Amino acid sequence: MRRRLVGVLIAGSFLCSGCSTYTSVAPALSPRSGTVRLSMNDAGRTETLPQLGAQVRSVEGEVRSISDSSVTIAVSEVSRASSDAESYHGEAVTIPSRYIGSIEKKRVQIARSLLVAGAFVAGAIWVAAQGHGNATLGPVPGPPIGGQ
Repeated sequence: MRRRLVGVLIAGSFLCSGCSTYTSVAPALSPRSGTVRLSMNDAGRTETLPQLGAQVRSVEGEVRSISDSSVTIAVSEVSRASSDAESYHGEAVTIPSRYIGSIEKKRVQIARSLLVAGAFVAGAIWVAAQGHGNATLGPVPGPPIGGQ
């Protein structure tokens, strides 16, 4: 029963994290705040950026400021062409606009989030209502095994 419960909790965690998407925005309508993903163009991928290094495909984080010539972002994740994504801890990095190919804003899908949460809760209630095993995760009450 514990394995099943742990499996359900892990699956629920993965499902809940899938309730946000990135949508493209025009550079003229670039968000002044919020979480964004900046995808680098060919010049940006070949350039070595200060604090980020080389072969940067995309940068994700919170917008700090935006101008005609650059975007300053508190970086939370960097994706590279030759390796897995790397986590950052909010370091402010200024990226020249000439290296940015596209800008995407992170949007939370509220209806989908509520639907997934409702399905997760309904599933947990259904498992608990089945009465199989020990739903409290404590010791099973009853007579000792073997008649002792």
